[in-house]
Amino acid sequence: MADIVDFIVCGKHHAEHRLLALVRLVFCTHEKFCFPGVIISYPFRRGCTTCLQNRSRRIGCRHLRARRCDGGPFQTPARILQEQPEYRGTLKMVSYLNLSSGVAGWRAAVLFPLLAYLVSRLAMLVIGLVARDQMLNPVDYVWIYHDRVWLDIWGVWDTGWFLSIMSQGYDHAVSTNPDTPLQANWAFFPLYPMLAAVVADLTGLSDFVSLLVVSNLCFIAALIWIHAETVDLYGPKAAKWTVVLLCVVPGSHVFSSAYSESTFLLFVVGTLAMARNGHWLAAGCLAALAVLTRNFGVLLLVPMAVYFVEREVKPPTLKAGWMSGLLTVLGSRRFLAFAASVLLPCLALGGFMAFLHERTGDFLAFVTIQRAWGRTADWPFAALLRPVLELWLFPLVLWPSAIAAWVATGLCIVMVWQRQWAHAAFAFIGLTVLLTAGLLSVFRLVLPIAPFFMMAGSLMACWPRIGLALLPVMVMTEAFLMWGWALGWPVY
Repeated sequence: MADIVDFIVCGKHHAEHRLLALVRLVFCTHEKFCFPGVIISYPFRRGCTTCLQNRSRRIGCRHLRARRCDGGPFQTPARILQEQPEYRGTLKMVSYLNLSSGVAGWRAAVLFPLLAYLVSRLAMLVIGLVARDQMLNPVDYVWIYHDRVWLDIWGVWDTGWFLSIMSQGYDHAVSTNPDTPLQANWAFFPLYPMLAAVVADLTGLSDFVSLLVVSNLCFIAALIWIHAETVDLYGPKAAKWTVVLLCVVPGSHVFSSAYSESTFLLFVVGTLAMARNGHWLAAGCLAALAVLTRNFGVLLLVPMAVYFVEREVKPPTLKAGWMSGLLTVLGSRRFLAFAASVLLPCLALGGFMAFLHERTGDFLAFVTIQRAWGRTADWPFAALLRPVLELWLFPLVLWPSAIAAWVATGLCIVMVWQRQWAHAAFAFIGLTVLLTAGLLSVFRLVLPIAPFFMMAGSLMACWPRIGLALLPVMVMTEAFLMWGWALGWPVY
């Protein structure tokens, strides 16, 4: 009867919902045909915003139901059916094709990230051009990578190291240049400049422009992917806030610069999404690419392991005893796929370490060379407390990193409180590793840790007034940092 009511009432105003009601009338009359009806009709139900805007609504039919609370996450069929093994094959198809959004959903998932990207990058471009026009001593600016200013403003500091890898490969010895004493490009992993080299070969663009092309394409892809992932975890409002935060957060200009942050962000988002859906080989491949972009990528093994435990090691599996249950899990095909996914990032890191040993005689050259930039091991809690203990003596240039570290710590606590164990583990361990090397560049290095932005987006979706109050502050801070970036200030 409820299906007939939906067909008459809602279908009267929404053409797409008439198809939904018709499908439900055909498929949902018997439990045997229940699941196909849910899968086929779900995209149209998702696109019918009028039916979802006020109260909790039924999704599916009387045999298979889920509820959407106004402030809670939107539950997709894949999530509804995770506990139903008889639908495992179809569930895998759904998670691959991402049928959680209809035509309207796909349009919003692509257009909103693109719009946020274009508006934010255009604003940064204008700020950078004005900053260069007002430069007092242009002769002192040494980072000239392109003769067109609107491109040159996106390259500074570490850009030269990526260009050196593209042009001459990895160094055989440390630099004797007085501007870069005892430094070498061993600290920078190869995938980002390799992708730029491929773009340069295919298009004929210069090395510097190719770096910018790779960075911006990866950032656009990361925005679209993280939007879809956040919709599934926290809801559409949180997804929009997440995209906005990535585009305006202080330091966001790095995603469009000749740096590897956007490439690493894309692989982080992809790894977490694939692991959450149980696609272990895809997650392993993306994690391996993340490792080849930055050594920090090896930490993605932690959320992958957490997701595997959440999905496979469950009380029903262990009801016959811990040992027999674990043996059952270890002998399954899913564990073999997970083991292979873990092996891939390890092989990627081991291969690069072997290359560095052949080139420099040191397997850990990418770690030892960090001393040339003044990075030394330190207790992470000491790095957090130092700005408070040395309030008036603390270097001004490190304050953005100190604030970012404190905000990230608070977001880690919220993730634990909301039981987002995989995201919390990756974010906490990643932040701890970054802080062991001090606060230098932490505000930039923490940007690709996607769970921070997803959690912040969900919080701002719950308290939009606070988000709207903080948004101008972030925009103004990012404008100042972009101004300094275009002038070569040490705001890295």
